[in-house]
Amino acid sequence: MELWACAEPKTLLDGFQSADFRKRMKECRIKGFLILTVDVSREIPLEEIAEVKKILDSEGYGLIGCGLPLGHPEGLDTPCYTYHKGWHIRRDINNREVRWCNAITPQLIADLREKLVQQRQLGINKFFWDDDLRQGNHEGDVQGCFCDACLAEFAETWKNVIPKNFSREALRPVIVRKPESLAPEQLALREAWVEFQCDRITSFMAQTTVEGLQNGIMVMHNGDRRHGIDIPAIRKAVPDCLFRVGEYMFDDAMFEIPENQKSLTDSILNHMALMGDPKRIFSESTVYPHGALTPENLRQKIILERKCGLENINLM
Repeated sequence: MELWACAEPKTLLDGFQSADFRKRMKECRIKGFLILTVDVSREIPLEEIAEVKKILDSEGYGLIGCGLPLGHPEGLDTPCYTYHKGWHIRRDINNREVRWCNAITPQLIADLREKLVQQRQLGINKFFWDDDLRQGNHEGDVQGCFCDACLAEFAETWKNVIPKNFSREALRPVIVRKPESLAPEQLALREAWVEFQCDRITSFMAQTTVEGLQNGIMVMHNGDRRHGIDIPAIRKAVPDCLFRVGEYMFDDAMFEIPENQKSLTDSILNHMALMGDPKRIFSESTVYPHGALTPENLRQKIILERKCGLENINLM
């Protein structure tokens, strides 16, 4: 088992000034750190990242970059960089803004690819996009961005499938109703929309992959094609893709429910079955907020993850 820990650059810069911190990291047998190096809500200075890498190299730790590419849907009240030319906020099926979350656009992909080019120039050779790289919230219906621009792009891309009178209103019942209740032409429209959303994330992964840097994606609990996450397609587009799995059960109240532990296990196993080489798969052993899982429950969570076959345990 290899043990990794997530941290922000400044946290480590401050921490490694302490001999006690360095001693405790060695005692915990930490392999390395996932460092937040890209965040759409703010700029993280390259000088800060370079200084952290220098320290970790000198101390013998690995470094994996980590980035928030879109912003968590309906998450913290933190705006993303929507003022960038060519970016826009995602909209739901009712044409309401999904705050604070960007839609995936060609310009957003190009801008974030440039961030990874900069990471590679600093010597970073592994990178994870966080679980906000998805087209919708946890569980729920088929999702995506339903703004006018995205609907127009979908209509052009899938013009051989969609009806001539296509509109947001025509798409609504196809999205929210159960597949078994849909007519054949509605099922075809639904599948076209799902494929359109999956293509966006798969293209994002392919286009942000930089030579010499192994790209990766975190897949949220039970994340699948409803959310634009097509793991086999991503593996085909990025053959050496890294994956993180197992997000959920952040606190004692959630983790101590047996049904939740089964759900966590099932999600991990289902995802791992699609992801291939376990050496490229990391856990997402999140405790949120700080201290919400007791040490014993965190230990039990790691044991659960190890029983699933996870070799890289990532503490967050």
